[in-house]
Amino acid sequence: MALRHIRTCHPDRSDLASPARGVEEPRVSKQTSARSGFARLVHRRPFLYFLSLLYLLYLPSSVALATKELRIETFDSEIVVSPNGSIDVTENIRAHFIGGPWHGLYRTIPVEYFTPQGLNYTLFLDVKSVTDGNGNKLKFESTRERHYRKLKIFVPEADNTTRTISINYTVADALRFFEDHDELYWNVTGDAWDVPIQSASERVVLPEATTGIRTNVFTGAYGSRAHNADAEVVGNGAVFHTTDPLRYHEGLTIAVAFDKGFVHQPSSFEIFLRTVRSNLPLLIPVFVFFVMFYLWWTRGRDPRLRPISAQYEPPDKLTPGEVGALVDESADMRDITASIVDLAVRGYLSIEEKQKDHMLGLWHDKNYIFHLKKPRSEWSALKPHEQDLIGGLFADGDDVSLSDLQNRFYRFLPNIKNDILDSLVQHGYYARRPDRVRSAYIGAGFVIGFIMVWGGNAVASSLGMAPLSFIVAGVLSGIIICAFGWFMPAHTEQGTRALEGALGFEDFLSHVEADRFNRTIKTPEMFEKFLPFAMALGVEKNWSKAFQGIYTQPPSWYQGGYGPNFYPIIFVNDLNLMSTQASSVMASAPRSSGGSGFGGGDGGGSSGGGFGGGGGGGF
Repeated sequence: MALRHIRTCHPDRSDLASPARGVEEPRVSKQTSARSGFARLVHRRPFLYFLSLLYLLYLPSSVALATKELRIETFDSEIVVSPNGSIDVTENIRAHFIGGPWHGLYRTIPVEYFTPQGLNYTLFLDVKSVTDGNGNKLKFESTRERHYRKLKIFVPEADNTTRTISINYTVADALRFFEDHDELYWNVTGDAWDVPIQSASERVVLPEATTGIRTNVFTGAYGSRAHNADAEVVGNGAVFHTTDPLRYHEGLTIAVAFDKGFVHQPSSFEIFLRTVRSNLPLLIPVFVFFVMFYLWWTRGRDPRLRPISAQYEPPDKLTPGEVGALVDESADMRDITASIVDLAVRGYLSIEEKQKDHMLGLWHDKNYIFHLKKPRSEWSALKPHEQDLIGGLFADGDDVSLSDLQNRFYRFLPNIKNDILDSLVQHGYYARRPDRVRSAYIGAGFVIGFIMVWGGNAVASSLGMAPLSFIVAGVLSGIIICAFGWFMPAHTEQGTRALEGALGFEDFLSHVEADRFNRTIKTPEMFEKFLPFAMALGVEKNWSKAFQGIYTQPPSWYQGGYGPNFYPIIFVNDLNLMSTQASSVMASAPRSSGGSGFGGGDGGGSSGGGFGGGGGGGF
């Protein structure tokens, strides 16, 4: 019509009149003049070619869209329930392909569902054959789109013809099992078809002699409870047939219940295997466990320890801090406070206890003053971690209160701990610092766990699966890596021999009061010399009991409020109290300032329920 109109508005050149010929021009109105101006614009050749091209491009597609149509005339299905609990499904779909071009039909069947526990339930569907009405095999492609199994079936010469497509598949886990009955709850056609279905039917065949057969049927869109279908129990099965056509996105859903004992109900172990198979991500932590166990077995184990015998000196002239870190693979505050006592025993500093009473002596608190005894010029004999420790204590003067170290000393702790662990590596006791090995594995556990949870959610969303199995797999995998990572630091062969010496020395400090050590010459000097090691190893109370009656005078390097009676165990308790308070004070750090510098159910069934379903269409 558009071209015809353009042609009638375009005068032939022989009909053009010119004023030069003396022909009088007719008078026209303004409206007529405007129309003639538009006509002159239309008459321009480029504009005409452009409109003609648009028409030629649009015409074939508009004709094709108007004539291409797919109709599902019948959807007839049969389900045979096997005694082993599986079902065999045959779908006969009679499709009328109108116009063209048509390449075939696609069928989508949902295979992923959510359990009430939030896990995934997979229908284990196996396509056996796809044929035409004459039994000839048809080419098809099976793919996965979200929670659907999609069959793309190629039908040759499908334009302007009616063809029957038969799809046969089995499902291993489509039945439901209840206390008083077993049940097939199946969405026959699915409610995701892009075209109407004129007629649908279903025939269910149960095992021979099945009793207690009951039926229910639903039609319509998802959630509908309409019953526009007939249902009848026939022999050892049931037959269903729609009474009205199924419109766009409407389907047929059937339910068949029957007495228990006629089909195999899966055992608990079989259910467990199906659950794992439906939630394969749950196997990832098992794999991670064996990988981490292998890494620990090959890299994280210490060489075998030989029988431990008592040692009367620390190994390799190690300091208390180094011995403590060698045994527990960590430089902690107990090692540092033991090092302070060791420096006091060796005459580098002294400790003064100050007690302040409150409420007429009802309660009191203690503070401690550290006094520097040796000048800095004599610190060169100390090991690096001891130099950093004493330098941090007396950074602001030769006399410092423990309370003054609050929120100040924490700056020196990293270097002190690094020096202790670096010293163990330099001695050849570790191939790598144990804290860094442990941190690397724990950090990897957090990162891998997060990636698995985040990535698993994305994968679950793309596959239409329940995300819980991915979340559980990510969390468990991260925990396994972190747990093994804690035990991954390993001593070298040389470190293991030193560890044997440290454990033997710890045995001596712990059992020095035993009969087998009674011959040891116990002196006050021995008590003071090894007291820091006993504190680092956590056996200071046993060490103090062995010197009851031998160590009877307070040491010169510790000034406390002791009366005429002095007991080593009370002195050790005071040192433990000082160590506890020092650990808290020296590790304290000020809070960082934040902010800106400017301003301040319904029950029963329904259509679309049960297993099966999906939809389809043409392509």
